[in-house]
Amino acid sequence: MANKPVLARVALVDQVTAVLMERVLDRTYAPGDKLNIDALSREFEVSSSPIREALTRLNALGLVALATFTGFSVAPEPTREWFEQLRDFRILNEGWAARQLARNPDERAIRRMRDSIGSMEADPPRGQPHDYVAASRADEAFHEAILEASGNEILAQSVRSLHPHLHHARLFSRIPHDIAPMLDEHLAILDAIVRGDEQGAQDAVEAHLRTSWQRYNGWHSDQPAKR
Repeated sequence: MANKPVLARVALVDQVTAVLMERVLDRTYAPGDKLNIDALSREFEVSSSPIREALTRLNALGLVALATFTGFSVAPEPTREWFEQLRDFRILNEGWAARQLARNPDERAIRRMRDSIGSMEADPPRGQPHDYVAASRADEAFHEAILEASGNEILAQSVRSLHPHLHHARLFSRIPHDIAPMLDEHLAILDAIVRGDEQGAQDAVEAHLRTSWQRYNGWHSDQPAKR
């Protein structure tokens, strides 16, 4: 049973959304679980309106599904093929963005990348699902800094619209692993960008995204990992 959240009466929908998102990402709510508006309304001690709006927001992010007659439920995880296609899409787009940043260094973006690395180094996961959700958010901040600094908002938005880090966070908390290699890969990307090494930055992004997927050993909920 999840702990009862304590919510202030300010930005209520935002708070409800944040709590429900965290429960989906850390698998307090598993894929397929029903999300009953009346039950959540009683638990959170709020009206049904903020619950419904929060679930609608999560539906737009791909974390919650809505079906006629059955209502809201936790969305299934995307297929293995979807994740592999996402990896390839990100390699093309984020690799290009890293080249642009290496060509035209942006101090604000570089500072944000360093802050993300520092955040994960200062507070690494300790084996609890919540820890890995936080690490995934820091990882998202690192990649978002590269995308924003690319100067191509259409490209950046096309990556954001797929919500890659939200979907990876669901696997991240399901399959805990040492984040030290990820930090090394982030440092390699940052180093190439700071040196102005365009090809090196692109290659480091590709190596990171390919290795990130390999860390799951091809595991997916609908296909057991090969042994």
